Amino acid sequence: MSAPDVAALASAPNAAPRRTGLKRQFLLLIIAIYLLTGSVALALFALSIRGVTRQLAEDFAVQYVLRQKARLQAPIQREVALSRALADSPLLKQWARDEENPALKAQALAELDSYRHHFADQSYFWVIDQSRHYYHNNAADAYRGRELVQTLDPGRATDQWYFATLAKVSDFDLNVNYDTALKVTKVWINVIVRAGTDRVGMAGTGLELDRFIDTVLREDQSGVQTLLLDASGAIKAYHNRDLVDLNAVAKPEIERSTLLRLLDSAEDQAALRAALTQLAEGQSPVVVLPLRVAGQSRLVALSHLDEINWFAAVLVEPAYVHSMSRFLQLAVLLALSLLVMALAVTVLLNRLVLGPLARLHQSAQAIAAGDYTQRATVEATNEIGELTQTFNDMAAKVGLYTDHLEQCVTERTEELARAHRQLAETHEQMLDSVQYARLIQQAMLPRPAVLARALGEVFVLWRPRELVGGDFYYCRTDGQGCLLVVGDCTGHGVPGALMTMSAYAVLNHITSVQRTDDPARILQELNRQLQHILHQDQADESFENGLDAGVCHWSPATGTLLFAGARFDLFHQAPGAAPEVIRGDRHSLGYRGSNPQAIFHNQRLDDAVQRTFYLSSDGLFDQAGGLKGYGFGQRRFLAVLAEMGTAPLAVQQAVLERALADWQGEQPQRDDITVIGFRPEPVLAVVRSSSRGGDGHA
Repeated sequence: MSAPDVAALASAPNAAPRRTGLKRQFLLLIIAIYLLTGSVALALFALSIRGVTRQLAEDFAVQYVLRQKARLQAPIQREVALSRALADSPLLKQWARDEENPALKAQALAELDSYRHHFADQSYFWVIDQSRHYYHNNAADAYRGRELVQTLDPGRATDQWYFATLAKVSDFDLNVNYDTALKVTKVWINVIVRAGTDRVGMAGTGLELDRFIDTVLREDQSGVQTLLLDASGAIKAYHNRDLVDLNAVAKPEIERSTLLRLLDSAEDQAALRAALTQLAEGQSPVVVLPLRVAGQSRLVALSHLDEINWFAAVLVEPAYVHSMSRFLQLAVLLALSLLVMALAVTVLLNRLVLGPLARLHQSAQAIAAGDYTQRATVEATNEIGELTQTFNDMAAKVGLYTDHLEQCVTERTEELARAHRQLAETHEQMLDSVQYARLIQQAMLPRPAVLARALGEVFVLWRPRELVGGDFYYCRTDGQGCLLVVGDCTGHGVPGALMTMSAYAVLNHITSVQRTDDPARILQELNRQLQHILHQDQADESFENGLDAGVCHWSPATGTLLFAGARFDLFHQAPGAAPEVIRGDRHSLGYRGSNPQAIFHNQRLDDAVQRTFYLSSDGLFDQAGGLKGYGFGQRRFLAVLAEMGTAPLAVQQAVLERALADWQGEQPQRDDITVIGFRPEPVLAVVRSSSRGGDGHA
């Protein structure tokens, strides 16, 4: 080992521990773990406390609303029962039918005054529907002798409470309203007076709103609020007088002041409606909902006051029951416990692990500097001691191997260099062979000039996936016209190219011994002879080769074109018309599974002149591209043909290549691609081919 190398090794380890030493890393790790663990523990602690607080708040809300219900229900039930008894008085009903009878009137007023003393508010009202006279007296006996206070008028807005109640209520109703005649706002208990099925009037009493609300809200504190709601959710008692729904019975629904309107979301409104229905049907004594009321999160406990069909609602702020600050001492204790644990782990680990490792590190530095005589002291019998002993053994072996290391490295490097040279030579030989095979395959294919003399205007797009490929095209002319074949053989690269040679040779033989104007017969013979040549009836199961092909015969004398396809289609387009497809037969050629007796069919076009024809292997249609990697497809190919119309075929080739490139993008070529387009001319010089006609020379 050279002096610079030893100096580099000696200096490199020294600086590292000061910046990223194990002690520092461990300390940072302990701090990170402490912060992470503490944060998670405190978060879980807070989550648990929040759950407990939430449960305590729910239990508090349930007990509070039940207590409010018990406080409110009995007094209101008593007033409702007295009002019903008043409305059911036979004497008062008799007076309602004969109001002008002086004796009857005196007895009725005396009975009304008797009821007045029993009502909590010591007031009553009595309305006779026939005359619409409103009788009233209060606790001060202020209306003695002039109990007839007013005559109700259906055209007066302040009297609509009576007519709306008479029309809508079947038994009784509680209505918060300001009486303009009496100049008081009360919670009125309105009971319908019936004589048989007839409604002859209305009777009841009232509770002063301020006193009633004070009774409801007397025990409320900061964070707890009580409301009284009617069956529709309208607010009947609340500490905010502006939100109390006055004269609800005579209002349209849209003008009523309801708890629903104080909720922030439609989901909360739906939940409240469902809870009111559940309570009214007696499915549950209490329902507790988490709602946002006027922008504030509250627990809302609801209970039904059965006799009056109202609801007691309690809004509870969860923090009122148990604030999170009350658990701060527990959180601090938890954090201190974790800190003590982290410090204890740090001290023990430094003493048992980090200290011995630091001394072992010093020995390793000395060995790295080239001093292989350095040995670490074994101070314990635990894993650290075993590691130190192993290090000493390793240092001894390194000292022995160091002298021979450079020689071993040099020998191995020379072996790798020789292997690399051999591999490069082999690769170059294989590449030369494939390049030569490409020249042979290209020479086999007809030249563009030959195709142009035989078919007229023509373009050829031939793109093997590799240097050579399994696609080929074949042209032969004779006195009958011109035969054009496009084939797609099994495989790519060299195997595919060898298949094209076999198929090309068989085609040459077939067209030399039989007529070329019967494409279907040519396909049948090609199928039979390929199966025989490839020994498909004897080949191993893993050997499966064949091809798909499309065959066209153009007869200039008659202007007709015959087509037969083996899993090949012929695309054609007349001037000014949409492109069309002539489907070939669904049989492949030469495969083990191909039927040697398969029948192919000729399809004839009599008006072939000025039409443009296209034969394409499936490499074009299967080429992946676009945003989702789908194949190019026949539908997109037809769209490109329709766009090109009757443009010159040289232009069409450029357009098709551009469309294919745009679609392919960065995707690799998936298969060999061959597309031939031709536009037959009405008169072509057709000469009988020589014995080498199959090689592409017309």
